[in-house]
Amino acid sequence: MDDMTLDMDVETVRSLGYRIVDIVASELSDPSKRPPRPPTQSDEVLAMFDGPLPHEGTDPAELISIIENHLIPATTNLIHPRWMAYVLAGSLPLVGMMGAVISSLNLAYIDPVNTRLAKTITRWLGEMLGFGCDAAGYITTGGTWANLVGLAVARVRRAGWDVRTEGLADHPTLVAYVSEEGHSCLDKAMELLGMGRNQLRKIPVDSDYRILVDALEEDIIADLAAGLQPFCLIGNAGTVNTGAVDPLYDLAEIAASHRLWFHVDGAYGAFAAIVPESRPLFSGIERADSLAVDPHKWLNIPIEAGCILVRDWADLTDTFSLIPPYLRAAVSDSEVNLRDCGIELTRTNRELNIWLALRQYGKDRYTQLITNHLALTRQMAAWLEAAEDFEVISEPSLSICCFRFVPPDLKLQIEETESYLNDLNQAIETALVEDGRALVSGTQLNGKQVLRACIVNHRVTEAGVAQTLQILRELGHQLDGQLRTQNR
Repeated sequence: MDDMTLDMDVETVRSLGYRIVDIVASELSDPSKRPPRPPTQSDEVLAMFDGPLPHEGTDPAELISIIENHLIPATTNLIHPRWMAYVLAGSLPLVGMMGAVISSLNLAYIDPVNTRLAKTITRWLGEMLGFGCDAAGYITTGGTWANLVGLAVARVRRAGWDVRTEGLADHPTLVAYVSEEGHSCLDKAMELLGMGRNQLRKIPVDSDYRILVDALEEDIIADLAAGLQPFCLIGNAGTVNTGAVDPLYDLAEIAASHRLWFHVDGAYGAFAAIVPESRPLFSGIERADSLAVDPHKWLNIPIEAGCILVRDWADLTDTFSLIPPYLRAAVSDSEVNLRDCGIELTRTNRELNIWLALRQYGKDRYTQLITNHLALTRQMAAWLEAAEDFEVISEPSLSICCFRFVPPDLKLQIEETESYLNDLNQAIETALVEDGRALVSGTQLNGKQVLRACIVNHRVTEAGVAQTLQILRELGHQLDGQLRTQNR
């Protein structure tokens, strides 16, 4: 039998590696050379990533050419300096390149050094965010998974029975609470955990999009009276729509009085807690039982880098640990094993990326970055307030500003005006994608279609914000003229 490996010779690896680094350096030398969103791709380009199962291999150099010349141009450009859409950030070159090392050498997470990395990172993140200096946690793919883990732990800790063994049947109905502005991933978590999204109560919000505490109390009391079992209260530490931060301290008080698990979704906004001026917004986060955060958002760490923080490693192991016989010989009682802290047995080393970023930049550099982003957002809002053709719809509390284009000479009845402005601002959002010079996203607030800028990308500058508003102004006036002509 002939020996068979899939190895390439070392010189080929070196040559391909240099070429890959050149591609990265070329993209980073001018992050704006590609538009934020790619143009529509031809069938010919799409066909390169389709076709029958290959039976013969392809030259690696040719594959790299396909990626460089066809895949990258067809991909969203998150490193663009005027990317202010959704809650997606740029990238960190060193961390990204070390990702190639992790993948090429298949550096797994099963060794003690990686457990130490996980313990160190969760401790660092807990300290940064004011959650606590002795936090435990698990590195996930992102906030969606982190929130799912948080609710899974809450279910185990507050059900009142052995939910892992007995399930949910023949037991009281478990109910959770979040504001109407809660992220959709929480609905998915309730579905996946078998409780159903109907048992996730959506509590009304005030004019600043923060949960109404009185309404929350009323719902909890009503559910208790109906024989249901409230088990978890979810606070928002920066909603994705407006950046609203719920009154976390008040929520902590309510959770304690009803013995609810207090989970905080800080996937987007919690990192603003490292800024001294913003820290009071997050008062109460130190009382949370669990906290979901996304380092691949405001810390600009390459995707995937999410994290769930809890108070004790036992919160995770009691929720997930299940050791089959073939793994028992490898178990040590002296060290937490990450495979007991989540649903995965085999996974990549996500911890190293976060460790690298925090070691390269440190808390102080990130504090400066986020402080600057908060200031840029306030400046954007000030420019919009001063303009005759824009209207701020949601004053920024963090780094999200929601606004709309309003032609200064628009004279219609109120109902007609709102309908027209909704159509106009939806058209502006679409046109901006096609324009290719900048990108903000859109959302709806109280029935109004608005434009939404979110600054977490470390490449955004004051000049870039000003340019983006000017582009939106140009598109707004152009589309307003077209729509009025069509409506005559």
